[in-house]
Amino acid sequence: MKYIALHIILLFSCFKISAQNNALILKDNPYVVLNGGTVGTPVYVVVNQPNANGIITQGSGGNIISEDEYNYVKWNIGTSTGAYTVPFTTGVGGTEQKIPLTVQTTAAGVGSGDFLFSTYETDDDNLPWASGVTHFQSSSGNLDNKNWVVDRFWIIDAENYTTKPAVLLSFGFNDDATETGAPNLLNITNLGAQRFNTSNNHWEGSHSGSAGIWGTVTGTAGNRSVTGVNIAASEFYRAWTLTDYDHPLPLSLNYFDGNCDNASIHLSWEVSNTENSTYIVQKSLDGFNFTTIGTANALNNESTFNFIDRNPYIDQSYYRLIVEGETNDLHSEIIAVKNCADNSNTYVFSPINNSNIFIEITSETPNTTYQFLLVDLSGKIIKQQELFNENKGTHQYILDASGLATGLYNAVLIDKNGMKSTTKITL
Repeated sequence: MKYIALHIILLFSCFKISAQNNALILKDNPYVVLNGGTVGTPVYVVVNQPNANGIITQGSGGNIISEDEYNYVKWNIGTSTGAYTVPFTTGVGGTEQKIPLTVQTTAAGVGSGDFLFSTYETDDDNLPWASGVTHFQSSSGNLDNKNWVVDRFWIIDAENYTTKPAVLLSFGFNDDATETGAPNLLNITNLGAQRFNTSNNHWEGSHSGSAGIWGTVTGTAGNRSVTGVNIAASEFYRAWTLTDYDHPLPLSLNYFDGNCDNASIHLSWEVSNTENSTYIVQKSLDGFNFTTIGTANALNNESTFNFIDRNPYIDQSYYRLIVEGETNDLHSEIIAVKNCADNSNTYVFSPINNSNIFIEITSETPNTTYQFLLVDLSGKIIKQQELFNENKGTHQYILDASGLATGLYNAVLIDKNGMKSTTKITL
């Protein structure tokens, strides 16, 4: 085998001199191995050639081994269009597989941009996460979807564009047990692509709203790809993985709120990536055992919804949504709303896509001090803060929860008399 180990930047000296200058030609299965890239000092193979033939494989092909987020193939594509294939291979050893990545630019970008490509295998817990990824929560409410996701990330980053290109992607993937086998529970032929939207902190797929995952599996054992991943320019984010269609990482539920409305509770929510879904509203007395109290249907891709609970519990009611879509189901976060008849009404929640905790307290007396505790399910106090109401009435507070692990917490509010109110929130 032939290996080229790269530690900083390599510009190839063995170019094919033709109409496509500066092409990297890989013939009869040589290896280009990238090593040592870090977030501060990435490693690059630079293809200074906008033509799709900037990398050419001949004979039995070739192999580029990245196996770290920051070991990049940098392709100076600019405003050109075409099908750009990077002949990635999983690694050097007995289980290696060719996993070519193809990015076809279907609409040119604006600006003198370039693409960064890398891919790497993770451990069975899908660690380390690609930069920018903050959770692996599934759309079914499971806080850890690792067993339904392949053990690999892909980075496809369009840099230095004022408008990014629209692309059609094809992901070659390793279908042997090292990346898709136990403890994973996924169906290899049921995979599709999702990418992490850093603007709203969600895993997403299909900008059209018809599905939560892009693409379908093609090929046979040892030579499989997820193809047909059609991405608009506005949907271009860098971190990708492959997920089982029946257990997708979450779609976008923008918010789910509850407020007092006389003697009732007014629930409202908004979704994006809309589809014709059924929204099941559930209520609980303890935050664990839920019963269905009603439904709302989206028949014309509506995005905002309302529901009135006219029989809330005497003290506090917990609510959640189950969204039954055409292709995906999801659970919302759990919110809690105290009964409107309670003059010391408190309301604590953390909306989806937000790293803050919002607290609203209504007090009948001035100069009132409250202690706020955020407690994990093991009973450990994660965050503690004193809140002060100088005047009687309703006061609102915003507490920073950035950096805390995604999951279910108890939000505890204790007044000056030692009265305690507990609400479950999901960060």
